[in-house]
Amino acid sequence: MGIPPRNTGIRSVFKKLTIGEGFVIAMMAVITITLLSANIMYGTYYNRATNDIVANSSREINKQVIMNYERYIDEVIGTANYLERRTIELTEDDDMSSLQSLFQQAAEMSEDMVAAVLIRPDGHVLISSDTRVPATGLNTRPWYVNATRDKEIFHFSAPHDQDVFAEGAAEVITVTKSINYYQGPTLKQGVLMIDLTTQNLIGLAQKTNLGENGHILILNETSEFVYASNESCNDATCESKTIVDDIILGGRSVLLNDDYMYVNINTLKHTRWRIATFINVSTVYASRQELSYVQYAIFASALFISLMLGIIMSNSISKPLKKLKSHMSKVESGDLVKEVEVTGQKEIIALAGTFNHMIIDIRRLMERLVSEQKEKRKSEFLALQTQINPHFLYNTLDSIVWLAENHRNDEVIEMVIALSHFFRISISRGKNIISVKDELTHAGHYLNIQKIRYNLKFDYAFEIDPNVYEYSVVKLILQPIIENAIHHGISSEYETGEILIKAYTVEDHLVFEIENNGYGIIEEDIKAIYDNMKQENKATGFGLRNVYQRLKLYYGDDADVVITSVVDEMTNVKLIVPLKREVNHEETV
Repeated sequence: MGIPPRNTGIRSVFKKLTIGEGFVIAMMAVITITLLSANIMYGTYYNRATNDIVANSSREINKQVIMNYERYIDEVIGTANYLERRTIELTEDDDMSSLQSLFQQAAEMSEDMVAAVLIRPDGHVLISSDTRVPATGLNTRPWYVNATRDKEIFHFSAPHDQDVFAEGAAEVITVTKSINYYQGPTLKQGVLMIDLTTQNLIGLAQKTNLGENGHILILNETSEFVYASNESCNDATCESKTIVDDIILGGRSVLLNDDYMYVNINTLKHTRWRIATFINVSTVYASRQELSYVQYAIFASALFISLMLGIIMSNSISKPLKKLKSHMSKVESGDLVKEVEVTGQKEIIALAGTFNHMIIDIRRLMERLVSEQKEKRKSEFLALQTQINPHFLYNTLDSIVWLAENHRNDEVIEMVIALSHFFRISISRGKNIISVKDELTHAGHYLNIQKIRYNLKFDYAFEIDPNVYEYSVVKLILQPIIENAIHHGISSEYETGEILIKAYTVEDHLVFEIENNGYGIIEEDIKAIYDNMKQENKATGFGLRNVYQRLKLYYGDDADVVITSVVDEMTNVKLIVPLKREVNHEETV
């Protein structure tokens, strides 16, 4: 016989633990892994999402800044191209006066244009929009040299003091391009120069909200400053410029003077300039950091609460179950008298409480079944006894004698036949459930007898949905309601009363309506009637209370009695019961 292997590792450790200890350790492991995984995944997703949002927002802001500047530059280039085209046309016609007017009009129509000048190859001015005296040696200026070196494109200079005139030192940006013009029949090549004020350059930068300490840098093709919205950034030692030179093009997040900035760098068409936008995203990163702290706090709190709950729960698991098991055996043998009492852990107390509730429910159910059977038989007995009311029988027979003495034989026969059928259905061979057709027939016989007794003081009518005949119902539920309608609703000596009986189905319910055109019932009396018919222990007052309680006995909450009335107009009583088809073997008492 082999020796069974010993349990080793985690499994053997768990076998040595109590149920409570094992529960706490397992619960804490699951919760820790779940919370840690959730925190890591959420943190990773949130960081990635915020980074994407920051990057996309920054790119869109940079794109908007670029578009603003490009629209402005396109307008300038459009003006320059128009001047170039008209210069060739007018100089070819030797119309220098019109050309002079054209340059002046161009300068006057543009708020940003300081001067528009056409310079000859020898450095002298051919046409100028300004009346000031031109400076000499213009063909040695850097902006002139750049235009002649690369003749196919427009050149934009960095901001500088205006140097095309002998006097005046406004800060301008010079736009130049090599263009052709005619001097007589000869085609010459000069330089079109347009000086622009820097105010619009600054204004376009100020239109964009870049956050606290956010700023814009514009660098030319040699990485020299064209413009910096940050006044402290004006030389090569500026940290922002160092960052731009490092990135060159594109975007990334940087830490600048304790502020988190997202830098985007793009080129500006036609100019070879680079525009860098520094957008302050410190608020986003601060919110992300705060959320991380909240996550850590929630994680620690959840672990602590879980540990406390685990300890509390584990301390209520280890009580012995023998007493509960012993009591269960007694209940199994039929002893439902005494309830079990245990102390100790919460789970066992809860289990014992549930078991005690089950014992109580079983006792109550058994008592209820006995009580319902008694009440059922009592209700049937009272119903039969009330129907065979000596007073009703005496009055009916007295009416028959009176009719016979007055030789109204047809009515005597009709009344006797109706009375015979009435009692036959009332007894119904001990059956408690009869067909809807029999119940309506029984009501008809009762109405016929009463109509003759009351000397035709009321009329009655039936409105019956033929589909209701296939269903069954508790017997003798209409006659008490009709009796109330006759006694309390038909009392006028001068007008004929009317009673209407309806039967129809609504969804899965069968509805009977008994309506009379009597005086009606006020709201307070209707409430009193409801209170009376719901008093189960009241031994008097058959009528509506008996019908209501028998309906509740047989159908439970699926049955109801609804009373509506309009004073001096009508009273309507609805009996609502669930649909049940007629069966061959009826329930008996």
